[in-house]
Amino acid sequence: MYWLAMLTMLIDHVGLVFFPTDPAWRIAGRLAFPIYMYALYLGYTRTRNMRGYMLRLLGLALVSQLPYMLALDVHRLNVIWTLLTSLLALAAASRMKRVAAITGLYVLTALMMELSQMDYGAYGLLLVLIYRYTRSYMIIAAHFALNVVYDLAHHANLQHFSLLSSILIVCFAGESGFNSRVPRWLWRSFYPVHLAVIAVIRIWL
Repeated sequence: MYWLAMLTMLIDHVGLVFFPTDPAWRIAGRLAFPIYMYALYLGYTRTRNMRGYMLRLLGLALVSQLPYMLALDVHRLNVIWTLLTSLLALAAASRMKRVAAITGLYVLTALMMELSQMDYGAYGLLLVLIYRYTRSYMIIAAHFALNVVYDLAHHANLQHFSLLSSILIVCFAGESGFNSRVPRWLWRSFYPVHLAVIAVIRIWL
């Protein structure tokens, strides 16, 4: 599944930059983001060094920002900021005991993500919360409902195809995640490196 996440993300970005009128590339690309958010949730549950995990994401977000802007010709925060902010919210919530306080934290975080124009914004946080607080087929139902709201708010009907990733997660991933293994250096470097390559090709063309 991790290989699928990287491949579909690459397909999505290639299509967005070089074939913007062909929706097939973007449809395939919808599978990537939920897998990355699920991987974040697994990392949150497994890591023995939360501070180190956060610092790695911070460094990756900073390194990726310029390639992201040059490759996709956008002026907003890349998706690693979404991952990092979601992780910070999960970690902060784990220290709280009152439901009201946890809910308030998530609401404020979602608003901040929207106002700062992070890639996917509050959608990313809500998706990782689905993986955090629901199980089995409730994941699929909650993800479907989230996609409906997101489509109504942003007119993003292609996002419905992302539901396939949650279906795959429910069917093939247990509490231990997926059996597929990706070298850590490749998993961590793929996002900025592939964006840098796309940026160079885009500028050269």
